[in-house]
Amino acid sequence: MAQLNLPLHIIAQPKVSHRERYLCEIDRTRNQAQRFIRAETNPYHLDYPTVEIPNHWDSQSLYIRVTLVTVPSEQVPVTCIHPYPIDTSEINVIKDAVRNTLYFPISEEELTNGRKSFRITRRKLTLPDLRNYGQLRLLKEDEKDFPRTENPHDVRRVIDTYQLGKSQLLFSIAQLVQDDLLPIIYDVTSVLSHIMTAITATHIKNPESFVRCVPKKGRWSGGDNILMVIPKLDKRKTCQVYFEGSSSNEKSQINIEFVDMKTIAFTTPPCPIQAFGNQNIEIPIVVSQSGEEIARVNFLYQSCDRCSNCDIDAMLESFDSSDSDELSSTLDMSLDEADFSHLVVKKGDNKNKL
Repeated sequence: MAQLNLPLHIIAQPKVSHRERYLCEIDRTRNQAQRFIRAETNPYHLDYPTVEIPNHWDSQSLYIRVTLVTVPSEQVPVTCIHPYPIDTSEINVIKDAVRNTLYFPISEEELTNGRKSFRITRRKLTLPDLRNYGQLRLLKEDEKDFPRTENPHDVRRVIDTYQLGKSQLLFSIAQLVQDDLLPIIYDVTSVLSHIMTAITATHIKNPESFVRCVPKKGRWSGGDNILMVIPKLDKRKTCQVYFEGSSSNEKSQINIEFVDMKTIAFTTPPCPIQAFGNQNIEIPIVVSQSGEEIARVNFLYQSCDRCSNCDIDAMLESFDSSDSDELSSTLDMSLDEADFSHLVVKKGDNKNKL
C-alpha cells in the first residue's frame, strides 16, 4: 500500500496563460476539437499537466483527484470551487460535477512509467449560466461561501470579486473504498498548480471592419459547420449568404441560422468549381442585407483527403497567438450574453431563422 502522507509532485505545470473557451467551441457532440489544458515547457517534453507517481504505489483503488479552484485574494481570502467546469474524455474517470472534480484511475502502465498526465478541458460559463450557478462553494467545507457582493445576481461583479479569470488545479491522492460513490481524498497529499490566468481580450478600435469566421478552410465536398461573427449584422433584416463561383453571376446561396445578434452559423456547400487533382482554391463567402454587402471572407476548399477536424484543430491552435486575441474578444462579448449549447448545425437540416 502506498504511503499516503506526502504531497504529490507536479513535474509538468499547466500553462500560466490561456484563452477561455465556451461550450460552442469545445462541444464533443458537435465533433468540435477538444481544447485541453496544455503544459508549460518542461524537461520531460510532456504536453499536458503531469504528476509524479511514487514507485511504491500498488493499490488498484487509488485515484488522482483533480479540482479547479479559485485563487484567494484580499477580497476573498478563501479558496472556492471554481464555477468554470472541467471535463475529460478519458474513460473510467469518476466525475463529481457539484465539486467540479475529476477522479482519474491509475493504470499499470502509468505505475510503471511513474507519471500520470491529465487531458482536461475547461469551459467558461456565459453570464446567464454563471447567474444560474449561484453562490460559489467553499473548497474545505461542504457549504457555500457567503455573499461577497451587494447584488449576487450582478455576475460581472462576481467575476471581478472572485477573479474568475484566474484558477488553479488541485491534485490529491484519493482512494475508492468499497460501497462508497466517491473516493476518499487524502488532503495531506494535495498540491496546487501554478496560477493560470485567462488572456484578457483586447479592445477592438474599429469593430465595424472586424469580421471573422471559424473555420476558414474545409472539404471540397462541403458539409463543414461555419460560425461567423459580423459586427454590422442586423438580426431584424433578411440575411443572405452565398459562395461566389468562378464568375460574378455564379452564386450559391445557402441557409443560415442566427446564433446571436452578431453571429450566424451555416454549413458549407460543395465547392462550386470542379477539382483537378490535389487542388486547393479560395472561394469568397459574401454576406449581404438589404442589398448591401456587410461581410466578405475567403474560404479555402481542400480537395485532398484530409481530416476536417484536424484542420480545425490546427487552426484553433493558432487562435492562442496574439492574432487571435481580437477574434476571441468579439466572441467573448457576444457569447457572454447567451448560451448557445443548443445550437447544432447539420448538413441538409439548417434553416434560415429570422
